[in-house]
Amino acid sequence: MRAIRSREQYRTPRYYEIAFDQNRKAEVDFLVKCFKRYARAPVKRVLDIACGTGPHLLRLAERGCEMSGLDLSPENIAYLRARARTKGLTVNLHVGDMTRFTLPARVDAAICMQDSQGHLLTNAEIINHLRAVGTVLRPGGLYIFDRYIPSSWTNPARRWCWTKRRGNVTVRTTFRALEHVNPVSQIFREEMEFEVVENGTRRVYRQRHLSRIVFPQELRTLVELAGGLEFVEWFYGFKLHQRLDQARHPLMMIIVLRKKGGRG
Repeated sequence: MRAIRSREQYRTPRYYEIAFDQNRKAEVDFLVKCFKRYARAPVKRVLDIACGTGPHLLRLAERGCEMSGLDLSPENIAYLRARARTKGLTVNLHVGDMTRFTLPARVDAAICMQDSQGHLLTNAEIINHLRAVGTVLRPGGLYIFDRYIPSSWTNPARRWCWTKRRGNVTVRTTFRALEHVNPVSQIFREEMEFEVVENGTRRVYRQRHLSRIVFPQELRTLVELAGGLEFVEWFYGFKLHQRLDQARHPLMMIIVLRKKGGRG
């Protein structure tokens, strides 16, 4: 077998999709419940920000939502468009930056999953992102997203390894997060490696990128500074009874915001 090394695994969305082909049912169930409980009008049109290969977008589309997707990677968008076509789903997909984007029409809800907001490394970028989301939401519409948070500053690094198989493709993934954390900027390094074996050929795809930790009260302040959105609720898991303020050592937070206005 031969090895091909690259830092371009986001340009190989098929392998990325196989690697992260997890059961997202619980997450999508949670999103739908939040739509029903917290939105001030029925949620029909939904935007998936940093949608990637569409693990949430496609499942929501299958449940009847009119889905739009936004992603910075043209390769992801092309791959997702083909996946949707195969499933007989009509979706609206856009290549764009999450800090500055517009849509042809407003949506009833927006989501941003898998800690994709972590790519925003400054307060200014987060505020610009929140304002961009606010412009595409209808009054009373929701914005739901998740963020990872460390339980400790002393040894926050995490490493996960897993293997997925689909047909004649095997993808072994190693993911490292919260390495080399700067406690002032709250920026850390993430590393991802895909070891792919397909038809006897071995390829290794690697990427490093920076991400940023944002803590709960800090995030609430940024929401207030951005304006236009109001805090509704936060959770530490994908169940409505798992409220963040009741968690002892949460590893993630899921935030529900709402566009100001709409029916009271």
